Amino acid sequence: MLKLVLVSAVGLAACVLLIKVLSDWGERQFVRAIGARLSDAEHIVNEGGLPDAWVQPFRERIEAIQRKGGSESQMEHVGQQARQRYLRNLDGMIKFFQERNVTDGEETRQFLLSALKERRDWVVAAAWQDLLTPETSAQESD
Repeated sequence: MLKLVLVSAVGLAACVLLIKVLSDWGERQFVRAIGARLSDAEHIVNEGGLPDAWVQPFRERIEAIQRKGGSESQMEHVGQQARQRYLRNLDGMIKFFQERNVTDGEETRQFLLSALKERRDWVVAAAWQDLLTPETSAQESD
C-alpha cells in the first residue's frame, strides 16, 4: 500500500512538473512571437522598409543563383516567392493589429495599420528586383 502511494505521488509530481515546463515553454514562445511582430512593425513604421529577417534569406538565394550563373527567370522566381512571403507576413501583421489592442490608443493603432497597408501596397506594386535590394529593409515609400 505504501509503495502504491509513493508511486502515485511520484507520478503526480512528474505530471505537475511536465505541466509547469510546458506552460513556461508556451509562455516564452508567445512572448517571442509577440515581440517579433512588434519589432517588425516598429521597423516598418520607423525605417519605412521591410525587416532584414524577411529580406535577407531571399537576398542570399539570389546571390547563390548569381554565383552559379543562374538565369534571370530563376532569380525572378525567387523574387516572386519573396513577394508572396512578404505579403503573407504583412497580411498576418495587419490582421494581428486589427484584432488585438496592443497599442496605447486607437490613433496609434490606426497609424500603425496605415503604415503596414502602405508597405503592403508597395510590395504589390514593386518590381521583384526592388524587393531584394539592400535598400528594401530601409526604404521610404514612393
